[in-house]
Amino acid sequence: MSKKAVLSFFIYFFVFVLTVEWLKPVIELTDTDHLYLFSLYLLISFLFYFIRLKWYYAAPIKIVFICWVIISIYTDFSFISLDAFAYLIEAIRVNTSALISREWLEVTNPFRTFLFFLLLWMTTYLLNYWIRVRKNILLFFILTILFITILDTFSPYNGEKSIMIALISGFIAMGLLYAQKVGTENKEQAKTPLLLGGIGSLVVILVISGALAFVLPKAGPSWPDPIPFFTAAKPSASSEEGGNGSGVHKKVGYGENDENLGGAFVADDTPVFTAAVPTRQYWKIETKDTYTSKGWILSDTEAQISSYKLGELIQSDITPGEEERTATASVSMSQEYSFVMQPYGLKEVDALEPFTLSWNETNQKLSTFNGGSAAPITNYDVAYSEPVYSLKALRNTKIESLDSLTSEFDRYLQLPETLPTRVRELATSITEGDANLYEKAKSIERYFKQNGFRYNEKLAAIPEGDTDYVDQFLFDTKVGYCDNFSTSMVVLLRSEGIPARWVKGFAPGEIVEREDSIPIYEITNNNAHSWVEAYFPNIGWMTFEPTIGFTNSANLNYDLDIQTDELEAPKETPAPTPTKPKPEKERTEVSQKLTEVMSNAVKWVLDRKAIFIWIIIGLVFIGLLAYRFRRKWLSKVLIPLYRARKNDWDSFEKMYHQLLKQLHAYGYVKEQGQTLTEYATQIDGCFSGNHMKHLTSAYERGFYGGNKAEIDYPLMRESWENLINQLSS
Repeated sequence: MSKKAVLSFFIYFFVFVLTVEWLKPVIELTDTDHLYLFSLYLLISFLFYFIRLKWYYAAPIKIVFICWVIISIYTDFSFISLDAFAYLIEAIRVNTSALISREWLEVTNPFRTFLFFLLLWMTTYLLNYWIRVRKNILLFFILTILFITILDTFSPYNGEKSIMIALISGFIAMGLLYAQKVGTENKEQAKTPLLLGGIGSLVVILVISGALAFVLPKAGPSWPDPIPFFTAAKPSASSEEGGNGSGVHKKVGYGENDENLGGAFVADDTPVFTAAVPTRQYWKIETKDTYTSKGWILSDTEAQISSYKLGELIQSDITPGEEERTATASVSMSQEYSFVMQPYGLKEVDALEPFTLSWNETNQKLSTFNGGSAAPITNYDVAYSEPVYSLKALRNTKIESLDSLTSEFDRYLQLPETLPTRVRELATSITEGDANLYEKAKSIERYFKQNGFRYNEKLAAIPEGDTDYVDQFLFDTKVGYCDNFSTSMVVLLRSEGIPARWVKGFAPGEIVEREDSIPIYEITNNNAHSWVEAYFPNIGWMTFEPTIGFTNSANLNYDLDIQTDELEAPKETPAPTPTKPKPEKERTEVSQKLTEVMSNAVKWVLDRKAIFIWIIIGLVFIGLLAYRFRRKWLSKVLIPLYRARKNDWDSFEKMYHQLLKQLHAYGYVKEQGQTLTEYATQIDGCFSGNHMKHLTSAYERGFYGGNKAEIDYPLMRESWENLINQLSS
């Protein structure tokens, strides 16, 4: 097989891979199934184009294949039987009649499958044209990436792997096509070193960029998950739409009853409250401690109630930060709730109305009373100081310290007797090798983001019968929303003996305006959320956020000592005991800090988005003007640029190709099959000179004859500048 054939084979192969990645979301989102059959059809089509099989041979084979697929999928007939033939004839008759009478609903599924095959047929034909004639698939490549990314954002389809595969396949295919195009234009096959070097450089770039993208921290999403918004916009959120088979859609928002978790949610953007607060806050309402295998309830522990007046210091089990870090959040309620929305590090609550506060130590709820009866406060201020945790102290959280926990923590270690063993085994496998309690908790928190779990409010399943809610999510569905992720993390932490509790409240919401440079967040029912608090001896309670798409990192004080804490081995010891290397966790806190920096940078840009939009509009306008009047400045840019280069073959070759490109841009197009010498004669006829002939003759001597040293490069540069100036005039 010639080098040209090998090159063509790989081009078709990578275009085939790219097309399959385009096909995957279509098959998955339409519940079409049989991806392998459609992929096989694509493979056959591209193979026929590669070997250049005549259409009168290829078309019948494709039609026979399509008929075989339809018979195999929709009937039990043998393909070579008379029954199968009669079935196809009847299907053609029925569907043709339906099309003629415009009764679109009468079109059958086999005929829709046939039409889909025709669409694939036309797509492969178009791609073959772009490969053979245009030698450019950039448009298809861009459309495929946009198609996958849009579906990944606005549908349940998870396109992370598809995006990476499509990028790699597309770039390699375009690189090979460019190499083929250069060889065709110069009537010379691409040399093996050049080909390998080009593809090798592409692979190296992709590997380096992919590795950097994987290692570097990622900022969280800048807006909430849009899927609930679109699903809620449907005219009827009926029971049959439920992805869990329950036949029930619940309305998103805060509720008291959490005994039966799971099931689809209908989005609701009704405002709950607004908060003027300097930084994003998670708004805590309450915790629950008893997991029932289906949901959460409060244990029978006797409630420990403390009463406070407005302005008094509130004693909770979340220790506030330092006094100088104290800030104030001004809350304005849109819905009536007889409790306080608590930022972390709560210190005191103040309001103009005569209310009293009741702190329930059992569930962490801060209720509001007026005249002895529960009553909502419309407007109030909350003073808080966000807790700060010593990273050094967290790394010193000993596993052995769990043995000293008092009985008051038993309810935070409760697990149902029916919990499947594989859940506990999973917790052990996740945290195996972690040296302290904090690393165990972080490993569990990261587990959901690295093992194929998906956030989706519509497809969350309801466990039936004896099925455990957490077990179903961890091993069967891996699809759900915050309740699935937070409950699962609490259960995994407790399986490792780490006290943990389930927290309910609201996520930070969205900035709607600013008042004296302080952002005002609007929190709606869509922001109802649940997360996790874990307890570390000698540290206290600390928040964790396992839900994909949400960030709620605790504030860390990076107070690690430079010196190692390990004792130096005695000199007489012949050899130090080998220590087990830690897997990537040495960089976890640094990554968190980088993530925080990136998040602040994104937030800074979003806060000034109007300025950036006008800057972009201005740059686009300037770019359009520059393109419109490019002839006036072309020579002033190109000539100084190339004068800075050496007078050698590499510079001359680039100058010559740049000249060809500019001639083509100004309408002097080189015809298909026209030689460079013929083209040079045409150009010199247009510009009344012989500069193009001199340049072309020198180029052909150097490129084909190898006489690069005998070329008068200063003279060639003079001819080149002359032509560039004439183009610009």
